[in-house]
Order: sequence, then structure tokens, then C-alpha cells
Amino acid sequence: MDGLDEKQIQAQTSAQSFERGQSYYRNGRVLNVVQRGQMVMAEVGGSDYEPYQVQVTLAEDGIEDATCSCPYDWGGYCKHIVAVLLTMIHQADAVMEKADLATLLAGLTETQLRQVFMNVAAEWPALVEAVEREVTWLRETPTATAVPGIGRSAPLVDVTAVRREMHKDFRQAGIADSRYDRYDYYGDEHGEIDLDAILEPHLEKVDELLAAGDVETAVTVITAIIEAYEDGLTELDEWVYEANEYVFEETSTVLGAVLAEVLLSQELSPAERDAWLAQIDEWEGEIGDMGMAVTAVEQGWTYPPLVATMQGTITEKGAWAGESPHFADELAQVRLRILERQGRFQEYIYLAEAEGQLDLYVNMLAHTGQVARALSEARQYLAYPTQILALAGVLTEQSENVAALEIGEYGLGLAEQAGKKELAQWLRDQAEQAGRPSLALQAAKIAFKHSCTLADYQAVARLAGNEWDMVKLELLPTLVQSGYGGQAVEIYLHEGMLKEAMKKVESASQLYTYNGTLQKVVEATREKYPEWGIQKYQKLAEGIMDAGKAQHYDTAVSWLRQARDIYKQHHRQTDWEAYLDSLLATHQRKYKLVPMLRALR
Repeated sequence: MDGLDEKQIQAQTSAQSFERGQSYYRNGRVLNVVQRGQMVMAEVGGSDYEPYQVQVTLAEDGIEDATCSCPYDWGGYCKHIVAVLLTMIHQADAVMEKADLATLLAGLTETQLRQVFMNVAAEWPALVEAVEREVTWLRETPTATAVPGIGRSAPLVDVTAVRREMHKDFRQAGIADSRYDRYDYYGDEHGEIDLDAILEPHLEKVDELLAAGDVETAVTVITAIIEAYEDGLTELDEWVYEANEYVFEETSTVLGAVLAEVLLSQELSPAERDAWLAQIDEWEGEIGDMGMAVTAVEQGWTYPPLVATMQGTITEKGAWAGESPHFADELAQVRLRILERQGRFQEYIYLAEAEGQLDLYVNMLAHTGQVARALSEARQYLAYPTQILALAGVLTEQSENVAALEIGEYGLGLAEQAGKKELAQWLRDQAEQAGRPSLALQAAKIAFKHSCTLADYQAVARLAGNEWDMVKLELLPTLVQSGYGGQAVEIYLHEGMLKEAMKKVESASQLYTYNGTLQKVVEATREKYPEWGIQKYQKLAEGIMDAGKAQHYDTAVSWLRQARDIYKQHHRQTDWEAYLDSLLATHQRKYKLVPMLRALR
């Protein structure tokens, strides 16, 4: 198969699944492989009486998607998919190529097409529901629409495809599959469905439509998403639903927020508001709380406290007549996004200030050229380095580079540490470009102390220049207590501090065994400190062999092979042979291991 190779398969599965898939392939478990266009269907004999059904969708450069009817859910392709893919690569003649559906149906008259569907439906009654769903979608929504608007171009959206895709995702998330009379579940080990993965691609289309000014299509798409979500919930098995109740509660809130933004982006007549309130009430009965959307429709943009706020009347209650609801912050952010898209910047500033969206408030001050006020308000209200970094970015976009450096330097002194690394890295680079070496060095040292990476260490060295030897003494103690052990080791090796590198690995050797850190240190120290590397590798191998972990004997042998090479490097073959003899004597009854050890001579 062009564009498909074993490396691509291995990258999409675990080592264990690949090995078992190879075994299934070699033992002839793969049956009836049929390719129709870009779709490949196959059966794979397994532990169940009925074979598992594998479906592979091909792309120009390999695999677009692959699914199996088995219950495997440990990440990557299962062994059945691996077996089918290996068959496609190595036994292309076993793949029967047949015409795809479009080719099969091409040239048939309407009467003939109708007859085909009637006959197939008589054999598989479940097909009728699928056809009914597709027909309903086609009649209810346009297939593709895009209206040019402000900002960037609106995307073409196939609303029927949105419904179809969500229906498929919900089926894979825990719906009974009538073809195989079993349940395929693709949640995690706690039974949780990843609803973000199902919804996010479609909700992103809504954001793009709103940004392009195509509100009409955004209404159509969010309606389709909510209805498809509602349909998906009704089809879920009861135990799946119960395992995900809190996830569904969060999702209804998210959908309510997106719907609120769509509806607030247009003018609604009283009749349209009533219709939407009735529709939302119906949806809430099926999918849960959408209170934000209800409030958005009821208030619109004419709610008196909101109007007063956007005209500059700032009170402790913000844009509310009474106590604000739990979603007040989220609704304020929705309104602010709309005001920004519409260029209503002064109203944005008033509302952001009144609703306590202080980082957005300060950023908009900077965006509208009110730089001095933005800096003053930032010092008063912003407490997080991430907020300062966002403001500095806005100032830079406005070519207010001096102000950006000023507020960035202020942010380095904040008590809150979260996000300070990113702020310091940004300030380091900006200050260096602006010809402020002292500030750049100050920021560089702070960035390193928060990251302990070799890249940030080298940045300090570059900026310190002739002062590096002194500055280095200030930085190195940071590595002793650093939780970034692998990074600390990189720096110690860079400086030739071999004993420090070994000590760092000693503090958590098991952690560094499988990420390559141990091997790097052994390679760097094997000439001067050979015994250290030998003992490390032997200890790792002995742990596997003594525990009788036969499935990992090959790993143990690989550690021993590296220890042997260090023995040889120092002309200690006699010591190696003696050690190997002791292993053979200790493990002489482990028949799988003994031949592997003998091969090390």
C-alpha cells in the first residue's frame, strides 16, 4: 500500500499491540480484506466466537482513521487493526479491490436507486433509521453556506456533515452497535466521554463564523450542534450516561454560553426572543442548564443596568440590578467579545471595569492608546505575571515598546510566581533587542531560575559576557534543589560537572532510566568513572531478571550489553566473563533467559 509502512503503524500503537498484531498477521487471523476506494473493511479472528470488524480509512499519505469492534481502549491501534494494516502492506494480493459506493450507484435511475435502498433496508432494518436521519438533516438545514462578512472570510460549513460527524462520534463513545450485538465503548478507564473532542471542532466553526460576521450561518451551525448533541445523549446506554453526568452538566453550560454569544450577536424582535426562549426551554429539558443563554435572550442589550454601565455608570453591582448569577463572569466575557468585534471600544472598557474583568479592561485601554492609564491601572489591579505578559504583548502590538518593557519589569517583582518564567523569557528577548542589556540579563536570570533549562542557562551566559564566571556561581546552586532533574543533568554535563550529574541521577535514577538521561550520563562518565555506569546497568538488568519478568528479558539484556561494552572499553573482559558466569549460575532454570545471556559472550 503506497504511503503506508510499519514505522507509521508503530507510531500509532503501543509496542505490545504491535507485537501481538504481528502475531495475528503471521498466524493468518486476518480474513476477507476488501477495499472500496479509500475504505478498507476486514474481519479478524479473536477470542470471541464472531470475528472482530476492522474499518480503515486511507489518506494520501497513509491512514486517516482506523476503528475496530473490539473493546480495546488503551491508546493507539489495537492488535486487530495492526494485523489488518500489516496485511495491506505485506500481502497486497490478499486485499480484494471492489468498486466504491459512488461507482456502484453511478448511472442508476431514480427508480433503480429506490429499489436498491428498499431491498437493502429489508435485509438490514436499522438502515431505515440512518436514512431517515440523513433525509431529515437535508431537509432541515442547507448543505453548505457562507456569507461574506467583516473580518476574515466565513468558512464554508456543511451542516449535515456536522450532524453526521457528531452522530458517529457519539456512537463510538458508548452506543450499542446493532450489527455486532455488543457495546463498543471508547471512554477512559473511569467511563468518561471526552466531549471536548467531539464538540470542539464544530464549536470552532461557530467562532470563525462570528469573527467573519456571518451570524446567520452561526445560528444554523450552533442549532445543529445542540440538536446532534441532544440526539447523542438519548442514544447513550444508561450506564454510560450515569458515568458522565457531571461532564454533561459542564457541556450544557458550554453550549449555553456559545448560544448566548450567537444570539447576542444579532438583533432579535420580541417574537424571535419568545421563540428562542421556548426553544431553549425545550433543550434544557433534554440536555441540562442553559441559563446563560436564557439570560442573554431576556436581557439582550437593552437591560437597563447594562445600558447604564456601558454609558459609564460604574457601581458595585456591575451590570446587574440585583445579585449577579453564577455565570456573570462568563456572560460578561461573551458581551465583551461581541463589543470588540463591533468596534464599540469605550462601551467595552466601561463594562470590563464594572464586571471586574480587569485584565481585559487594562488591555483595551492599551489597545485604544490610553497607555499611561493602562500602566497605572495594571499596577493597581493586575497580580499575575500572565496578565502582565498579555498587556505587554498588546503594548508591543501598538508599538509602545518602552511602556511594554516598563510593565514587564514591574511584573518581574510580583509575588505570584506562576507564569513568571514566560514573562521573564519575553522580557529578556525584548530588552536585548531594545539595547537594554542590564534588564535583559536580569530577566534572563529569573527565567533560568524558573525553568532550569540548558537553553535559558546559555542565554544568561551570552548576556553576562565577561561577568559569566561570577554569574554562573549565582545560578548553579539553583540546580541542587531543582525539580527539573533531567534539565539539571544537561547543564552539569554541559559544564563538565560529572560528579554533580551522577549525584542528580542517583537522587531519582528510576525516573531517568527511560527518558535517556541515565544513558547520557553514562556515556559522558564511562571513560573517567566506568564502575558507576557498569553498576547502574547491572542493577537495572538484575531487577528484571530476579523478578522473573520474562516479557522484559530483552530489556535486561540490552542493559547488560551496554555494561559489557564498558568492561571491554577498559580491557576488563575477564571481569565481564566472571560476572556473566555468575548470572548464568543464578538464573540457570530460566530457560528463556539463559540463551539470551549466553549470546552476550
